[in-house]
Amino acid sequence: MAFGLIAVLIGFSPQQTLAADDAGFTVKTVLPANQRDSSQTYFDLRVSPNQEQDLEVVIQNRNTTALTVLIAAHSAFTNDNGVVEYGKSPKPADPSLSVNLKDVVSVPAEVTIPALNQRVVKIHLKMPSKPFLGTVLGGLQFKAKPDDKWTEKGAVTNRYVYAVGLMLTESDQPVGPDLKLQKVVTANDHRRPAILAQVQNFEAAILRNLQVQGYLYRASGGKVIHQAEQDRINMAPNSNFNFKMGLEKTPLKPGKYRLELMAKGSGRTWKLKQVFTVSKQAANQIRTLAKPEPPKQALPWYLFLGGGIVIGIVSYAGLKKILAQRQHPR
Repeated sequence: MAFGLIAVLIGFSPQQTLAADDAGFTVKTVLPANQRDSSQTYFDLRVSPNQEQDLEVVIQNRNTTALTVLIAAHSAFTNDNGVVEYGKSPKPADPSLSVNLKDVVSVPAEVTIPALNQRVVKIHLKMPSKPFLGTVLGGLQFKAKPDDKWTEKGAVTNRYVYAVGLMLTESDQPVGPDLKLQKVVTANDHRRPAILAQVQNFEAAILRNLQVQGYLYRASGGKVIHQAEQDRINMAPNSNFNFKMGLEKTPLKPGKYRLELMAKGSGRTWKLKQVFTVSKQAANQIRTLAKPEPPKQALPWYLFLGGGIVIGIVSYAGLKKILAQRQHPR
């Protein structure tokens, strides 16, 4: 089963459209009076403590049969590729996140739209009593509910997901992003040895176009053992991601190491540093994962040669017999 994304998101990628025949349905936002930027099609709302309101989206079914659409609300998170996502996060919310979208937004779990028809769906927003500074960022997710044809064994089916951005602010007081290096560990990253450095944006602000350079040293050394770089990173407010440093060619011995990160983005520069320990067990795991897989054993050359000779002899004998039968017909 394959998934496609139709995004109406916030500043990280252009709005995308898709032919209705491919998606099967469309989602359109009805912008309310407290929309800050009416030129956008995502929700960019100015809210206040204890505020309640109903947001509206129009789902249009382009199919000739009824369609059930699943709906969910999620806070934005940053994946380990440095990309902001608006679906369900595979990891727990960052500890710095004070307003989680799932706690302030109520959506119907699913709605059914008749064939070639549309339905207005209400999304209820209830803000907490405690004021917040900065930006609450997330998305509303819409996807067709699978039926028997989606789940048929062996079938390859495209399912499209609409993600509509939702951004909430209570004031114009500026809040800038800020970074911490939370922890550094060695790990088995998809069967490859790596150092994972968890970088946290602990402020309620979007961080765009971040570039991170990483340098690995012995704890008290000055010589760079290994280095890595990642750029074009975007981070959601109050989120984290793992900066990766592959170790396929740099096995580590047990001991203490120092990781230094230089991060640049949003007009700021951060210098982050942490000392961590590589245990004997972790060093052995890195060494094992770093070993290249042995090549598959090829058959000895003489077996190929012998097989060729046998096939040649059989073919020659068969041809000789056919010619003899033609020369001496019964």
